[in-house]
Amino acid sequence: MEDTKTYIVSLGDSKKYRATGAQLKQYEEELKKYLSKEFAGEPINFYDSTSVEECSDPDAYPELTHVEFEKVKTDLKRQLEVRAGYEQLDSDAPYSDVNPDAL
Repeated sequence: MEDTKTYIVSLGDSKKYRATGAQLKQYEEELKKYLSKEFAGEPINFYDSTSVEECSDPDAYPELTHVEFEKVKTDLKRQLEVRAGYEQLDSDAPYSDVNPDAL
């Protein structure tokens, strides 16, 4: 039986949306596939997680539609790219990418 209960969800570090259990399952699986394809081999644990909570006033949140979901995917991709950039800056740049053949 399909879960038609409405939840307040946040995918990764996105803003909060309202979605039914069936919608949530679909979007959650699609997000994990998308991020694992885009960022293969990179740690994306936080970004592919979903926060779910019940709320007494779900109408206070926008509905998670396909259009909104595409925005979430784009935003999470940007966040992961920014994080990767910071990790590169935090490394000891002159010494982190030493070519062993040059030694």
